[in-house]
Amino acid sequence: MFWLKTRIIGGKGSLEKLRKESRDHEKVLILASGSMKRHGFLNEAEDYVREAGAEILSIAGLPSEPIVEVIEEFLPKVREFGPDLLVALGGGSVIDTTKALKVFYDAPELNFEEIAFIDRFSKPKPVPKLKTKLIAIPSTSGAGSEVSGASVLKKGGIKYNIVTPEIAPDVAILDSRLPMTMPREVARNSGLDVLVHGIEAYTTKIANDFSDAMAIKAIKTVFAYLERSLEGDDGAREKMHYAATMAGIAFLNARLGLCHAMSHKAAWIGPHGLLNAIFLPYVMEFNASRSEYARKRYDEIARELNLKDWKALIEAVRELNERTGVPKLSELVDEETFMAMLYEMTEKAYHDGLLTFNPVEAKPAEIRDLYLRAYRGE
Repeated sequence: MFWLKTRIIGGKGSLEKLRKESRDHEKVLILASGSMKRHGFLNEAEDYVREAGAEILSIAGLPSEPIVEVIEEFLPKVREFGPDLLVALGGGSVIDTTKALKVFYDAPELNFEEIAFIDRFSKPKPVPKLKTKLIAIPSTSGAGSEVSGASVLKKGGIKYNIVTPEIAPDVAILDSRLPMTMPREVARNSGLDVLVHGIEAYTTKIANDFSDAMAIKAIKTVFAYLERSLEGDDGAREKMHYAATMAGIAFLNARLGLCHAMSHKAAWIGPHGLLNAIFLPYVMEFNASRSEYARKRYDEIARELNLKDWKALIEAVRELNERTGVPKLSELVDEETFMAMLYEMTEKAYHDGLLTFNPVEAKPAEIRDLYLRAYRGE
């Protein structure tokens, strides 16, 4: 199966399309990151909504991670305003927050714990039909949240997932001016996240020809344009912005694997995309050593990049990490702290829902070994 609920609008200056998309709506809620307010894009978005004749409520400066308690805090204000259109303007965390808000705004009777996935062995209740239109306008080029039907959020310090087509945005506006505001480090981490999304989506158990097309295009774009985008090339930054959405479409349909399971559970160490980049070569080696299917799929990616085989692909990934300045895991966290958290990370990664789709069923001892190898740089 392949599906895409989201209508995609791209191009430099396409934020202006918010005017047309806001017509026939009376009240528009905009959730925005602090950077979008600082760089003037929130004001621009508000102007377009006003020109469309709608009333606006804006909430800016959301936390860097979606938190259920924060959503619960401003839900009464949102319900009092009564929006009939939700707009997420910012990075993946802003979009995920808006998705979760949509669930509890449209279906206030729902209990969060009943609908959230905590691990692959839990069976949450299905989310009912939701009615409020959602527009996602990403400012970073990595998460792919603007097309996905998932929201990753924390409650009580624990990460949960809400997964349902009901929260996939109805429209995504990809204005290439917005990612120009990303600092180099954020652009690097986001861009490497795109690579991991592409490679993992291409090698899951449920990958198909249609998701493969999106995954391969995203992978090739990263190798061709990421480094140029980090040097300030506007055209390359635009290509990376579209690649992020392509990779999002790929994993929306084919899901992800062990690398993401490990980085999710190591989130306390550093940025998600950076951790993905660090773990990826180790996970690829592990998959290739245990699965003929994984080797075949890595070989196919290698050929698309004019590389010899899966071994050359893994080496190319390592070299890209080095060229873009990805640090060693041991540079991000001291050994004592890492070792103290190792058992907990391992157990949680083993229970992560994405492990179901990995080409190899990794055992806890194997996951532990991968964490240690990545830490030691072996």
